[in-house]
Amino acid sequence: MNKSAFKTEFLFYAAFLLTGIFVLLQSPLAPYAKSINGVDSSAFIYSAQRILDGQTMYKDIVDHKGPFLYVIDAAALFIFNGKFIGIWIFEIISLFIASIMMYKTARLLAGKIFSFLAVITAILFLVPLLVGGNITEEWALPFISIATYIFVAYLKDNKPLGIVSLLILSLTFVLTFMIRPNMAAVWAGFGIVLLVKWIVEKKYKELIRNLSFLSLFALLFMLPFFLYFYFKGALSDAIYLIFKYNAVEYNPRSLIFILKACPKILGGVYEFSAIPFIIMIYMFFRDKSIISISVISAFIITALTCGIGGRFPHYYLIFAPLIVIPYSYILEIITKNIPKAKYICLFIIFIFFNLKPVNDQSYYKIPINYSGTDYVIETVPPPVMAKLKEIIIQNTKPTDKILVRGYQSSVYLYSGRACATRFPYTLNRSSLAIKYYVKEAEEALPKMIIQGEVVNNLMSPDFMLDSLLNKKYILIPTDIKDLEIWKLKDDR
Repeated sequence: MNKSAFKTEFLFYAAFLLTGIFVLLQSPLAPYAKSINGVDSSAFIYSAQRILDGQTMYKDIVDHKGPFLYVIDAAALFIFNGKFIGIWIFEIISLFIASIMMYKTARLLAGKIFSFLAVITAILFLVPLLVGGNITEEWALPFISIATYIFVAYLKDNKPLGIVSLLILSLTFVLTFMIRPNMAAVWAGFGIVLLVKWIVEKKYKELIRNLSFLSLFALLFMLPFFLYFYFKGALSDAIYLIFKYNAVEYNPRSLIFILKACPKILGGVYEFSAIPFIIMIYMFFRDKSIISISVISAFIITALTCGIGGRFPHYYLIFAPLIVIPYSYILEIITKNIPKAKYICLFIIFIFFNLKPVNDQSYYKIPINYSGTDYVIETVPPPVMAKLKEIIIQNTKPTDKILVRGYQSSVYLYSGRACATRFPYTLNRSSLAIKYYVKEAEEALPKMIIQGEVVNNLMSPDFMLDSLLNKKYILIPTDIKDLEIWKLKDDR
């Protein structure tokens, strides 16, 4: 690489880093943030804190994401002495690595400037989706981006995959799978096309070799996770929570459910990814290349996993590594055919691609970092949290345990009090929670029990604690609307 090219690449990477920092300023983990951690982020951080205190995930703390997610948060907290900003810095590093790999992928198909603009667009695509920060999907972005690059590079060069490439593909797959299993859509999408390719071309030796190495490496990388939980006596709980709960109990799957999910899938594709999908269809009819077929396959499977997986927009974060391919491609095609208006055309298209987050006014929320007073499912408003924290501290000691009935693990984080049960938030529809939640609360007799709309008290009758509250607790007067704070009667 000559000096001029190196300088250009360096400037591009610096722009990726700065854009990523700008986007992540909306995170409650950012410096001087005014908002409170949301439901998911709070549960992850609380779990990481307990792991650092010597507890075992799934056995002593109940949550249903993959183990590597908590490893990331725990590592960030450990390195930065328990400070939340450590997770925010990890977020920046994660997005920066993903940006570099997305750029390298785009460069396989387009020029530098087109690839650069495609990556910037992909990063800004995350703005309306990355609300709250520390989201499961963002931790998978670098691994998905690396795998996408290897797949596209292989299809372009049509050379056998080397051992190192197979090893990296297996590692990135396992780490993504161990964050959340249904995010491995890219491997499935490209894998299906590659299987068909090897069979049609009668490359059976290559097929057997690649599948053998991929399977072997995947098993080796998964082994430490299984051994750890086996020796900790938590393997059955881990398997139940990561796989059975997510597949069966979290959102009961059936043919009717899938049919009902179709509008969500189509709605999500239209809202977040219709433009790149149309471009990919154009790529296929224009070039009829195996790369375009593979990207379309990966895109469709990603859309299915996002749509069937649930109703949450942040699921669509994992589209980012794929959309740089059609965006960089179409930018180059258009500008080559309109050379005289090249830069004007680039500017217009770039703005067009980013209309969605601008229209949502998502950009305007980043600098101020939301600190409103309305109750929403994801956060406790900062003024309410400040009052709640004061009440908890006045009525409990640092070693006392409390119970928040609902989904707001953030109360534990900001009050500095641990959860009295294994359930830092209500694990809805979980057979484990139905069996043990009330029982553990009755045995633990937490110093305080907090419930109400403020902490999202959305629970089934199986989780009711009215009998315990009436016998053992007294209601503390508070001016916080829609919130009940109960204190243990015999507390002295």
